[in-house]
Amino acid sequence: MITILYTSKHGATAKIARVINTYLDHTCTLMNLDELDMAVLEKTDTIVLGVPVYYGALDPKMVDFIKKNQGLLIKKHYSIYITALFHTEFMSYITKEFDYSILKNVTTMAGLGGAIYYPDLSIQEKMVLAVMNKNRPIIPKEHHVNIFENFDNHEIELFSQKIKRIDNYACK
Repeated sequence: MITILYTSKHGATAKIARVINTYLDHTCTLMNLDELDMAVLEKTDTIVLGVPVYYGALDPKMVDFIKKNQGLLIKKHYSIYITALFHTEFMSYITKEFDYSILKNVTTMAGLGGAIYYPDLSIQEKMVLAVMNKNRPIIPKEHHVNIFENFDNHEIELFSQKIKRIDNYACK
């Protein structure tokens, strides 16, 4: 059994959880960290953790969950995916927050891209985005729509295939 546990402020990390579930033939339990059910996690064989990046750092609630629940995670096969606009730098986000004692037990990790749903952003987030995009452009100037996504669909499919192999191994 696979559980995808994620946190998602504006929906991008939740969207990736649903896409991974699709690649895994809709066999996963999807769980938002805000609705955490430890009984379900105890019963699952494989846990996939979806962690978004905000303001250049991993979501603190998910980081806290991972650090506090290492005992549970070590007993399972667990993987991490990062959603971030600068997704190719996912390892730098991970290594800033977690030391070797945590990372040595992760079965696979991936940076899968990110999204900005402009209408959902607060004024503060829009201001930060404007400064960020000026200093380190990610959104092309000609891209004047309300949604910007740079998900790496090939990487999402590869990550999903790895999860399937890991879960098949876990169930043997």
